[in-house]
Formats: sequence, structure tokens, C-alpha cells
Amino acid sequence: MSNHQYDKDLQLLDRALRFARTKLSPDVTAQRLLILIAVYFHEGLSQRELLTHLDSTSITALSRNLADLSSLTTKKTPGPGLLRQQVDPQNLRVKRVFLTPKGKRFMKQWFAAAKSRV
Repeated sequence: MSNHQYDKDLQLLDRALRFARTKLSPDVTAQRLLILIAVYFHEGLSQRELLTHLDSTSITALSRNLADLSSLTTKKTPGPGLLRQQVDPQNLRVKRVFLTPKGKRFMKQWFAAAKSRV
């Protein structure tokens, strides 16, 4: 990869992170954004299944971040409400992860903003 392409990619990632922090929270992490992307492209997977798409994430970190992206965070405070977990009717021990309508809107806005600035 050339330095020019590397610089463009880095700028794109920086803009994407700044956009997300403006729309969601100044302290949103890259890991949370990766989780949102994984859920966007693989909605309905269980937490364990999602881990196969998130190489550098532990099950503990995934659980914590899923809660912190939901309507009620791990600290029992209101969250952004981007994700919801639903118990699998076939196996009550399994929770499936979905974007909420708000989460879908955010992801579409985020992708559109990234494309418009390329």
C-alpha cells in the first residue's frame, strides 16, 4: 500500500470515528463501532457467533459493549439504544443480537457520511 493510500485510509477512519463520537457520545470506542458493524452485517447472530467476526474481542468485552450499546448500560443508566438482545425461542440460554430502528438509522447515516467524504 502506498503512503498516499495509507493516509487516505487513515483520514477516512478518523472521520468515521469523529462522526460516531459526534452522533453518539464523545467516549464511544473503536471496539464498540466494530461491534456495531458486525451486528449490521450479521444481525440475529448469538453473542458467541458474533465473536467469530471480532477477532480481538473477548466474550466478556462483547457482553459489556453490547449492554452499553443497548437502552440500559452495564451501569444501569440509559444507553444509546442502538442494539437489542432477544432470547432465542429454540434455546432460552442464547441471546440473539439485533440493531434497533435507531441503530439501523445510525449505521445508514454513518456509512453515507463516510462515502460522501471519500
